Amino acid sequence: MTAEEFERFCERTIAEYAAEHVRSGDWSAQAAPRLAAQETASLLPHGRDTAGMLLLCAEHPSDGVVGTAWVALEHGEKRGAWIYEIDIQPEHRGNGYGRELLSVLERTVLEHGIEELGLNVFAGNAVARGLYESSGYETTSLHMRKRLGESAERHARSAADQRAGAE
Repeated sequence: MTAEEFERFCERTIAEYAAEHVRSGDWSAQAAPRLAAQETASLLPHGRDTAGMLLLCAEHPSDGVVGTAWVALEHGEKRGAWIYEIDIQPEHRGNGYGRELLSVLERTVLEHGIEELGLNVFAGNAVARGLYESSGYETTSLHMRKRLGESAERHARSAADQRAGAE
């Protein structure tokens, strides 16, 4: 990943990570960009030259960069390597690039003598979950949440109204 590619990667990664945390209810919309930038900076303190990190671009001969990946070869006290991100540009999704990039990551991690590769995927990302499950990844943890109070009642009424409207 070149310096220019890394800059674009960080901008997109921070924005998308912040948006996912807002959608999942973890962070407020106001705090999300700051929190995402802080987490990214803490994991990549030396940018693309941070030791133990793999930052890769998937390229097509005529289309240029079609996707990116970020893997930590060491993930704190946990065993194995950790995929922080695989992203294929929307216009190139569904063409096998994600599966091929995942395969390249697996081979690269094995070349580093690491025999496990983990990741986190947001529950609402069904396409990514399907890719990982069909590639042999197993669920090792499942986070759950229930909305309580007035906002939960509004949410439940809205969902019921939507179901009634669909019938």
